[in-house]
Amino acid sequence: MRGTDRTGLAGPLRRALAENGWLPSGGDVPAGSPGATGYVVGVDLGGTKVHAVLYDPVRHRLLDRVERTDPRGGTAVTSQIARMVEELSRDAPAGEAAGWPPRVAVGCPGAPDPVTGAVGHAPNIPGWDDMNVAADLEARLGVRPLMYNDANLAAWGEHVWQPDGGSDLAFVAVGTGVGLGLVLGGRMYTGSRGLAGEVADLPLGADPFDPANLVHGPLEQQVSGGGVERRYQELTGVRRPAPEVLTAATGGDAAAAQVLDELGRLLALALRAIRAIVDPATFVLGGGIGARPETLAATRRWLAVTDGVSPQVRPSTFGPRAAVAGALAAAALS
Repeated sequence: MRGTDRTGLAGPLRRALAENGWLPSGGDVPAGSPGATGYVVGVDLGGTKVHAVLYDPVRHRLLDRVERTDPRGGTAVTSQIARMVEELSRDAPAGEAAGWPPRVAVGCPGAPDPVTGAVGHAPNIPGWDDMNVAADLEARLGVRPLMYNDANLAAWGEHVWQPDGGSDLAFVAVGTGVGLGLVLGGRMYTGSRGLAGEVADLPLGADPFDPANLVHGPLEQQVSGGGVERRYQELTGVRRPAPEVLTAATGGDAAAAQVLDELGRLLALALRAIRAIVDPATFVLGGGIGARPETLAATRRWLAVTDGVSPQVRPSTFGPRAAVAGALAAAALS
């Protein structure tokens, strides 16, 4: 996907993001096309929560809603997404003149198939690999949504909303799992079947032939919130949430420091593998684990050991809102 603003919404939406604190303050923010109309909805679906944001160009505002993801998956989740969009749009002036129905983009784990509408490689959303997700959402929303992998959308958002992002960018998300989004030559790159960026399957950190690693992938077994927690428990016998482990790593906890060091080492190896194939100008680390300053510092330290001079690696501009910011960009530029 290449970013072409046929609607005139990108400028006003970027201004709204800046005014709401999503983008750094300062610098010139384009005002966009006068009288641009059309509602834009971005949805970030994760294994634990759904975040939906509506941009209302009539009142120039962002409305958002966050809920826990329905654990039943399948049509329970598509119904949940449609209800959240409907609830957000209740106070928006309706009608064709106002640009209704909205443009909707959804980011989700796994690989949405543009032909069948199914979403593979998404074990946290049961049932989506056996149904036409896009068609089901269209029936509920009244409009065909754009469906993308959440890491791809996060990369797209960093590229579209940050003017200095360059044309080649790799977004590595580390949280519940690990994922990769690519923007190459100014286009979102998803591969022939939507599987580009499934870095969880890289043969790093664990045995790729062990059946236990065939669902989440060997890299994800170690480079994820669960991986951090398991490794700390192996060393100490104590189970602690991953954010606590990373905080303790800089506070004198030797076991936590070892876990952080191992995390940085594996992430550095993953970045080197990505660079060997696509050589992006910029790496962006995101997700609840990846965007933390401890993770960034440990990764940069190991990259300096292996490369001498580290490639450009920075934290996500949007933090936990990266995928939904990308979804808004995809919907606005569709």
